Amino acid sequence: MSDDYQILPSTNLRSVFKTYYKALTSYAHNYIDSSSECQDIVQEVFISIWEKKTTFSNEVSLKVYLYKSVRNKCYDSIKHKKVKETYAKRVLQELKDDNIFVKHVLEEEMTLKLYKAIETLPKRKKEIIKLSLGNLNNKDIADRLNIKLQTVKTLKSQAYKALRKLFNEKAPIINCLIFIAENIKF
Repeated sequence: MSDDYQILPSTNLRSVFKTYYKALTSYAHNYIDSSSECQDIVQEVFISIWEKKTTFSNEVSLKVYLYKSVRNKCYDSIKHKKVKETYAKRVLQELKDDNIFVKHVLEEEMTLKLYKAIETLPKRKKEIIKLSLGNLNNKDIADRLNIKLQTVKTLKSQAYKALRKLFNEKAPIINCLIFIAENIKF
């Protein structure tokens, strides 16, 4: 931090940091248990002030800004932890549930089979399907491949028809796998 950066009319950022750092860290402890996380939060507030070269007209507005910023960063941290915990609980539940496990395995197998089937398509149809799976619409695909929109629609329709035919031939195997997965008790 540069000593010549004036955060207040007669005070530089370094002296404001030295004056408020401990008090702000202590304030953050009202919301966050981890000392190191509290220190990180306060440092982030000061880094933000320094990067934006924020200035304040008086010490009251500075204090309000510092404490509100620390409080808001604590809130964001808690909210982020809650999202991570919710995700972790869901994933743990899925790992425990054998039916979900089998469903995920089957989904991965089907995805693998789909991509293998796509690889058997003629070059242009394969390109169009891959771009379509990459969330491009027909017009964007036509623009990217420098072909007419109607050509994209026709080739895409033909590719889907070929894929459906291929998967219908394998339907008994797929249906058997699904039946087994639904009826096996682990």
